[in-house]
Amino acid sequence: MASKYIKGITIEIAGDTQKLTKALEGVNKQSRDLQGELRQVERLLKLDPTNTELLEQKQKLLAKSIETTKEKLDTLKEAERQVQAQFEKGEIGEEQYRAIQREVIATEQQLKKLEAQLKEVNNKWKDAAENLEKFGKKTTDVGKDLSKKVTAPILGI
Repeated sequence: MASKYIKGITIEIAGDTQKLTKALEGVNKQSRDLQGELRQVERLLKLDPTNTELLEQKQKLLAKSIETTKEKLDTLKEAERQVQAQFEKGEIGEEQYRAIQREVIATEQQLKKLEAQLKEVNNKWKDAAENLEKFGKKTTDVGKDLSKKVTAPILGI
């Protein structure tokens, strides 16, 4: 719905005046591609949640998605500033102004969601490392215990 009102908005980015939809086109495509790839990884993680390679891929994809979303948010905030000025001059309608505000809010929410997902993946890595450390400690303890039981009778002989 917001895209209908955003289409008529023209902004200036790095000295180049262009339509907002054109300015966001590349970022939106990259974001869609990353989200599609992320869905594939998440589907596979449901089958094997401890697969470290998939967890690593998810972590990298989330980091790229966050970077892309931040780039989009920066563009939108700059556009919002320009649209506000255009609105105050009466050059654009109130619907367009509200649409850009909604788009900024939606992008901020998406960024928070992605950051929460990345934090969750990082916690899974931390848990996996702790479990591996516990396993290593138990294995070492068993080895020491076994060593004592085997060497004691040999020394007795």
